[in-house]
Amino acid sequence: MNIKIISFFFFLMTYLIIFNRAHSSSEDFPSTEYRVGLFQDLIVDTTKITHIIVVGSAVKEDSDQFFQAGVSHAYRYKELYPDHQVVILSSPDVLNTTDDQVFEKYSILIIKKVLEKFKAKNMLKEMLAFDKIASFDFFGHSSPWAMKIGDMNAAFYPGDNYAALKILRDHFLPNAYVTLNACNTGFNIAPELSEILKLPVSGALTSSMFERIESDGFWYKEDDWTKGNYVEINKTSYTQAMSCKLGVCVRMKPSRLEYNSVWGHFIEGGLSFNKFFCKFNNSDGRCERGMANSLLSFPSVIPINMSSSIDDFKTVAFDWLCSTAKDKTYFDKCVSGIQSAIERFDLVYQSHPGNELMCDFTSCNARVQCQYEADGTPILGTCHIKTPVNTEPTNVAREMLSLLKGFDDLKNSTFN
Repeated sequence: MNIKIISFFFFLMTYLIIFNRAHSSSEDFPSTEYRVGLFQDLIVDTTKITHIIVVGSAVKEDSDQFFQAGVSHAYRYKELYPDHQVVILSSPDVLNTTDDQVFEKYSILIIKKVLEKFKAKNMLKEMLAFDKIASFDFFGHSSPWAMKIGDMNAAFYPGDNYAALKILRDHFLPNAYVTLNACNTGFNIAPELSEILKLPVSGALTSSMFERIESDGFWYKEDDWTKGNYVEINKTSYTQAMSCKLGVCVRMKPSRLEYNSVWGHFIEGGLSFNKFFCKFNNSDGRCERGMANSLLSFPSVIPINMSSSIDDFKTVAFDWLCSTAKDKTYFDKCVSGIQSAIERFDLVYQSHPGNELMCDFTSCNARVQCQYEADGTPILGTCHIKTPVNTEPTNVAREMLSLLKGFDDLKNSTFN
């Protein structure tokens, strides 16, 4: 390794230890309060191009996998754009672990601690400090209506924060995008956020699950993991081999099955990939460019960049759109199904094993219905989806064509 790189990381780690010893106090800053972290930099600069990663509360669960999913993206951002800045906002709330310890475990420099709950107003206030936002990624829990930002019912409803979001809109760069890696964010949150920010926003229309890289170079969900195939080094997703201890072997993707959890069982339908929504006038093509731009930083089966071939981009796009399974042919069938649908020009292919929702860039033809408490709060376990039967789904093929168009536009764009 280059001696300058070694010296830099030694300096970084020394600074982290001194900084955190001087500023850490579990009494002054309980684990439910939030922190602002800086990834692989020492000084925050609000005028630099910035990627903002928000990690929601783990709700005192014994897992920091949400945080790892965010860190895996942070490493990709720094590989792609060494001069850009990556900021992580979070109150991780991991069981039996202080928030400081979570940040320290993954070498995230804490530049700010705030003795307030991590609520929507605080998240937006922190984001508004940055002049050039290139991306906004969320990893955490969510209902169909709001993302769980922090502990103690700290949720983010886009419509309730319209004024601040409208101001924030001007802080995003032309090819910016938002990804919401959480359960059911595609029903209401992603379309609403896209409409307000005038940006492409991806969301899930089923559960969002953790995936881990295995020895065959593919990512598998928890139910499909083969423990004997676990690796300790990710040799696939980055330009150099990376230790899983760094947090680079966990990512989030939607389940290939219908949502079945705390809100209810959505047996009426779903979608097996994170759907992008562009609820704005897209005459300039920024929807497709933002979509394609997001895949460059996606921890996938190969690392790609703007110089990558169209075939390499397709490889990552298929990884984004198709799910793996214990059946090793499941993924291959999805890939061939998309290719055949495009070659036939009818675009019909059902990638979701149940009823596949009818979606376009503005919304999906599906509404979440629940029983409600007297105060209007949805009752857990009572929700379902109202949606028609889709006999000729074209979602995944149309999404692939949009991604390919966006990548071509990016290569020829004056906005790079």
